[in-house]
Amino acid sequence: MAGPTASPSARSTEVELTAELGEIPAVPARRLDERGRLIPLSPEERKVRSEAAVRALEAIAKLPDDDPPGTEEAFMRGIDENRPEGRKVFAGLGLY
Repeated sequence: MAGPTASPSARSTEVELTAELGEIPAVPARRLDERGRLIPLSPEERKVRSEAAVRALEAIAKLPDDDPPGTEEAFMRGIDENRPEGRKVFAGLGLY
């Protein structure tokens, strides 16, 4: 889910993920100590975060794959166009 600092385009295309068990809970950002280090999670917090992550991934896997035709080819071409000759990732594989 896009947060408050997400780009406008990310917010406008935001999709609320839900699973069979209902809305997937949003978890708060990790807390930091005075030196900027992560404060360890309690076992309960870790369990809630893990369950929410699994449910989110399951819900994402069920989203339709309805990209317009040519999207993957454009994506691969876009990656390769800024790479130097001999260092292309997708060129020569016959994917585009």
